Amino acid sequence: MEHPKRTEYTHGNDDNNLSTQSHAGKRRRISLACDACRTRKSKCDGSRPKCAVCTNLDLECIYTPSSTSTNVIVKKDYLQNLESRIITLEESLRTVRDHMSDLSQQVHGGLAIKNRPDAPPELAQTGALANIAEIEDSVDAMGTVVFADEEDCGFFGPSSNIAFLRHLSRAVSYNASSPAVASCPSPTGKISLDGGFVNASRPPSPELSGIDLTSRKPEETDIFALPPPQETSQLVHKYFTDTGILFPYIHPLSFLETYRGMSENKFKIRRTWLGLLNMMLAMVKITAPSEEPAEQRIAAADVFYKRALGLCGKEMLRGTTVEVVQYLLLMGQYMQGTQKSVQAWTVHGLAVKAALQLGLHSKDASRVFSPQEKEIRKRTWYGALSMTLGRPAAIPDSFVRLDLPTNDIDGDGPTETPIVDSKTFQMSVEFFNSTILLYKQLFNIVDLLYGQNLGCDPPPTVSESVGHILSAEQHLVTWEKSLPQHMKLITVKNIRDGSGKMPDPPQFFSLKFSVILTLRYLHLRILLHRPILVKFLDACGKGGIDPHEERLLQQIGSNSMRICMESAMSTIDIIHELVPSSEWPKSLLGAWWYSLYYTFHSALVLLGTIWVGKNCQPATISLSYDIENLVAYPAKAISILYKLDCGNRIVDRCRFYLEQFHGALNPRGEADMAHTENGTCLMDSSGSNMQPSPLGLEFGEFMMDGDFWTLMNRQSVFPSG
Repeated sequence: MEHPKRTEYTHGNDDNNLSTQSHAGKRRRISLACDACRTRKSKCDGSRPKCAVCTNLDLECIYTPSSTSTNVIVKKDYLQNLESRIITLEESLRTVRDHMSDLSQQVHGGLAIKNRPDAPPELAQTGALANIAEIEDSVDAMGTVVFADEEDCGFFGPSSNIAFLRHLSRAVSYNASSPAVASCPSPTGKISLDGGFVNASRPPSPELSGIDLTSRKPEETDIFALPPPQETSQLVHKYFTDTGILFPYIHPLSFLETYRGMSENKFKIRRTWLGLLNMMLAMVKITAPSEEPAEQRIAAADVFYKRALGLCGKEMLRGTTVEVVQYLLLMGQYMQGTQKSVQAWTVHGLAVKAALQLGLHSKDASRVFSPQEKEIRKRTWYGALSMTLGRPAAIPDSFVRLDLPTNDIDGDGPTETPIVDSKTFQMSVEFFNSTILLYKQLFNIVDLLYGQNLGCDPPPTVSESVGHILSAEQHLVTWEKSLPQHMKLITVKNIRDGSGKMPDPPQFFSLKFSVILTLRYLHLRILLHRPILVKFLDACGKGGIDPHEERLLQQIGSNSMRICMESAMSTIDIIHELVPSSEWPKSLLGAWWYSLYYTFHSALVLLGTIWVGKNCQPATISLSYDIENLVAYPAKAISILYKLDCGNRIVDRCRFYLEQFHGALNPRGEADMAHTENGTCLMDSSGSNMQPSPLGLEFGEFMMDGDFWTLMNRQSVFPSG
């Protein structure tokens, strides 16, 4: 009997088999475990950039070599992955640089076309303005994230140009004699109240600083740098003889003493004071009359603005010193003169908040200060009050209870400064007080006739408006009588009689104060009587107004229309007399943006008056001026804007609008106007040489593109018949 064969295993075979089995279950040794696995005492597989344990548990995987480690083994595939990522980033960066280079060529090419004397008008118009809208790309520095356009929203009250343009737009749209035109849709829509809420898109990238794309970034700006001492002293002197004398809330002697101490103490100075100095220099650069193109002046001013912002970016949000309030007030004024009007409103709000926080409005809070500090606090408070931006008053009139500023700033009588004589210094305070009292009348008018710019109540009736107007006129008469003899309101004839050789400083500043007060007074009277013009525009519309209101308007409205019209004409006459001069008379006007606003607003009012005179029933209103004489005034306004500030985008934009309006008004330009056929709109903004404004809400207080195209899309805006 055979026994089955048994398989025999040698000890050697057993050892090999056990060795093979144990090797398969043993973990792979790694040179370095990640921090998380070492802390948890877990088995780390050493995978990079993230091991399996950290991936499963969603932990942060960090490899920290020990201090005794001499080398770390890194996988080849990890290095290859890093190299490929670097190549991708380099390609993305190259693409962005090429894109920016193309945009830079487009912008500078557009500016070159604009400045060429032989450039066609359509290229000159679109070269600088249309391309500026494209210079901000929507790709970040890594070339991977694309942002959508930002949306700016803003409310403009009944006293704004936008509200007035919409009344005119509705009157044009609903003209009963042109049913085809009335069928054209209005981009502004129907607004039940006088005000309006406006949306505007803007590119998502950081805002453009001036026009020079090569300007340094904020982080590259040396915020502690200043011009040479002699140049700085000259600029400070110019500030105190221009902006500083119109708004005297910075004490010259104290400021100059600190400035001299800055050099002696080796630039040991407060950041807020240095920021205030830079804002003063920025104001000088942007306001000083000069033959230098606007974009160059704005670029030079922007350097000081960026330094000031870098110095006081945190302090401006705290607002714990009077110096910071003064800094914010100057920044708000500066932003009105650049393409930063939206920020101006925000900065003004910060200034008012800081002023209230410091108790500048309170007599009790000022009792602990010296006479000089008490006076500066008072002037700074009224400086915040004097900024008017066409919206509800940031400081209610009931909050204004302090006495007016005085000349006795040091408590020992009028002071003569190293910059201006004592008489000019005294006139400066008198001018400031007259401005404060005039602005109080402005707030009263906005309250009674424009519903405090809140947009909550319907406009007052004709009888209510007339009652408010008569009351306000009495207050204006009282204000005019209170003016010092050397600061009385003037006419164009007075200006012509005083032209010639530049007078001595006291006589020059006396004339300057009179010119500015006159323009502010005329602007206020236009605002006062404009509601009656609006009533006439509404009466010309399709729906008309209440018959009783219309009869009352016919009886008592003509005189108000005449005052509104004459005030607008006088404004244009005065500015037209001074702007063309390259000598000292042009400096009588003050900052260019005030002249722009007064001119543009006056021209719009006259355009509305012409519309009423040409389209309303003859019995509705009898104008004391021939329509043809009125048509000449928009042309004068256009000529003003051609010479006001060469190369300024906002000025160019306003001039373009007025040119289009005037072309529609002028019968001789009738052949150039597009004609309406088959009930279609006349012009399309998309086909116009002038593209929609790149300024968005920054242009809001003047007007919006939607309002402009609403008017220009209608043949019967200004018929020649």
